[in-house]
Order: sequence, then structure tokens, then C-alpha cells
Amino acid sequence: MWKGASIPSPRPRILLMRPLLAPRFLLGALLVANLVAILAGEMATAAEEAPKPASGTPASEKPAPSKPAPAAVAAPGSDTSLIYKFDPLSKKYTAVARKDVKPQHVYRRHSSGAGTWVWSKAAADGTLRYAFGPGSSQPAALFDMPVSSEERTKAFEKQAPELAKRLAINGAKPSLRLGDDGQWSLMPDSTKGRVYDLESGQRFEWHGDHVVPVTHGTGSNLWTRAGGQYLPVGEKRFSVPPSYQW
Repeated sequence: MWKGASIPSPRPRILLMRPLLAPRFLLGALLVANLVAILAGEMATAAEEAPKPASGTPASEKPAPSKPAPAAVAAPGSDTSLIYKFDPLSKKYTAVARKDVKPQHVYRRHSSGAGTWVWSKAAADGTLRYAFGPGSSQPAALFDMPVSSEERTKAFEKQAPELAKRLAINGAKPSLRLGDDGQWSLMPDSTKGRVYDLESGQRFEWHGDHVVPVTHGTGSNLWTRAGGQYLPVGEKRFSVPPSYQW
């Protein structure tokens, strides 16, 4: 290079840039935002229009309406498939489902053999055994009675004050006897249970958890009833049918 010569300065370069894509990007974003807003509005409207339970509880969680309890009646109806429990205080019958039958308790059922309604005692498996004849007796607690023995005693005091007083003095629990008129009445003493079975002609007594056949002098367990008394029948020794074994 020559002394004194000046170095020329570089010429400024002009950069040419491509057009930006911002307009297209903004347009797409706006379209997406509009779609989201439309969908959100439709969902909110659907939620507001959906039916709501009056109580505020979701319909799927609302409990099913309970069935009304069977009405008490003065006598069994024409439906012979029903089983009735009996309230000896109000003299009312109430139909009961077979699954609700309580062992040892007394119920009213229709006997196809006798062709009429009879009183029976429930076994442990729920079957109803015996057809009580006149003179049969059972503890009052085995009927459709208040659970409390005190409540039962007070209720009987209103119906038979003298007998109830006697039971209270002796400390005995109320028991009922089936009369020749088919009605249950309070007994002057207590019993674990006695049955004169109309279907077999046999008599049984309860001693604790044991059922004992009642025999007469000839060793037979067959009886008939006349004039308010049991009369022996036959000399053949008794045999308890399988359906009546406890």
C-alpha cells in the first residue's frame, strides 16, 4: 500500500428480510379461540337446562319410596295364600310376608285340609305347623304384642283386671287360651304352650324347648273334644307325623 493512501470504509449492507407470518398465525389463533368460546357456551347452557331434583339430591341417589305397611283388618280376606299375625288386644289381623315369620310365634293361615282358617305355630324353618283346636294355649308374647312384658301386662289389665292382677301377684307371664268360640282370652295361669291339633287329633305340650305328646291311659295320643273336655280315642299308641316333629 502507498503511504498516505486512505482505506475506503465498507459500504453499508442492506439486509432484505422475508415477510413475517404473523398475520396468518393470529388469524388461526382467533379461529381456535372462537371455537372454544362457542363450545363452552353450549356446555354451560346444557348444564343449566338439565333437570335437577327438587331436594337438591342427584336423581341417582334419591332413595326409593318405601311401601306402606299392610293395614290391619278385622278378619282374614279371600286370599288364602296370605299369612296373618294377630293382635289379641285390638282383635286385628295384619298380613305378614313369609320371610318375616318368627319361629315359635302364632299365626293365622288357611288349611286346605280343614277348608278353613286355622291357628298355627311357626317352626325354626318358617313352616307353619298344627291347626289349633279349642283349649289350645300359648304365651301372649308369641302373638303380635308389645315387646315389653310391662306394656303387655298393662294392656291386659284394661281387658281383664282381675286376671291381670292375679298374674301380677303370682309373678306369672300372661298366656292366652283358644275357646270353643274361636276367640283367644287371658288365662288365670301361665303356660309354655299346649296344642290340640285338629288335623291329627293329637295333643302336645311344651316343656322348655321340648315338645311332649299328651297320652291317655291306653298309651294313645289321639283325642277328641266334646262338652269342653278332651276324650281319649282308640288304644293305638301314638305316632307323631314327620311334619309335626319339632
